[in-house]
Amino acid sequence: MDHPMHDAPLSEAFRAPAQKALAVALGITALYMVVEIIGGFLTGSLALLADAGDMATDAVSLGISLFAGWYAQKPPSTKNTFGTRRVEVLAALANGLTLWAMVGVIAHEAYLRLHHPPDVQGGGMLAVAIGGLLANLSCAWVLRRVRGRNLNVRGAYLHVLMDVWGSVGVILAAVIILLTGWRLADPLISFFICALVLRSSWQIVRESLHILMEGAPERLDSRDIASALAGVDGVLGMHDLHIWTLGSGFESLTCHLIVRRHDEARGTLEAAQAMLRERFGLEHVTIQMEEQQLDTDGLRT
Repeated sequence: MDHPMHDAPLSEAFRAPAQKALAVALGITALYMVVEIIGGFLTGSLALLADAGDMATDAVSLGISLFAGWYAQKPPSTKNTFGTRRVEVLAALANGLTLWAMVGVIAHEAYLRLHHPPDVQGGGMLAVAIGGLLANLSCAWVLRRVRGRNLNVRGAYLHVLMDVWGSVGVILAAVIILLTGWRLADPLISFFICALVLRSSWQIVRESLHILMEGAPERLDSRDIASALAGVDGVLGMHDLHIWTLGSGFESLTCHLIVRRHDEARGTLEAAQAMLRERFGLEHVTIQMEEQQLDTDGLRT
């Protein structure tokens, strides 16, 4: 017999702060992107224009994350019986991959600057870059508080974090250029930032692909769960254990448990559900209870 627990969708208390944080970050990013474009033209700084392009990409990324968070709240339907929660995972994967594309563009630009370093107005470049750093730090602070286990928000947060490092790089390059006139500082710092971004974005891409491949949640060990279920009073055996993540904050488990007699099944089921909820934080659980069968000699197997 099948006794699934009720669905445990993400609560409004969980989603609303994340959506609000994404909207605030999008507004800050879009506003300062315009400032950097104007500053880039006024100072002749290609670095600022490149950073403005980076912020434009981030604005698109944040917009995608905001849309995904809203779309994921659509209720289940006859065609999408689990709802649309997994769109957040797709958004996180898209954010991770666009970060790689951005790294490629920045690395290429840095390579070109190694051979032909541009002339820039270091003072104006520094002033606008400091403003950009403050804007990016504000976005990072807003998103950091709500990223938690929400892969979609974490992907957006990494985009903003890349902007933070980009602004730091522009500031360092501007200071070095002002003090020493050494223009190669800009491309060399850019290569270092690219390495940091690749390292961080790989985690988002890897985790997104793991979820899409129906892998077990990384915070859980399926062997520990199997052992804990086997230790529930009344359980004689178990098979077909599956654990996966549907979307941010929504983890599911299904399995078959074997009990001695049919009349013992309900008590064993309730004990297994309580254990999974309290010990592993698993709320969406479907357990098929099976009575132990007799073999041809009348012995139970």
